[in-house]
Amino acid sequence: MSTGMPAGIWLTKFGTIVSDYFGEVAYHVGSSLERKDWRDIDVRLILDDDEFERRFGKYHSAETNPKLAAITLAFSALGKEMTGLPIDFQIQPRTWANERYPHCRSALIEITQPGNDVSE
Repeated sequence: MSTGMPAGIWLTKFGTIVSDYFGEVAYHVGSSLERKDWRDIDVRLILDDDEFERRFGKYHSAETNPKLAAITLAFSALGKEMTGLPIDFQIQPRTWANERYPHCRSALIEITQPGNDVSE
């Protein structure tokens, strides 16, 4: 992804907020990891199958699942606002995601150096 340093930092911050809310790591996936001609930034949250069903029910398509659609749209808008990038945020159950999308995933996590932890 060639978005520039500030956008990359904000993307990581967005991933951290997703992780703080759901307790799972969000991943940057898709064409923007590999090409310069990407149209959006794909961010995926992959939940354990049981956790996904507990939160959203059986249906994993935001087009047919209103509860999933609401949270998907809200986090997509937050990501776009934070980063200035066209964020495509989706939540997927783990088995389904691993079977259909075994491609590269880049964890959106913050790594701090010892002594640089802002909570200290």
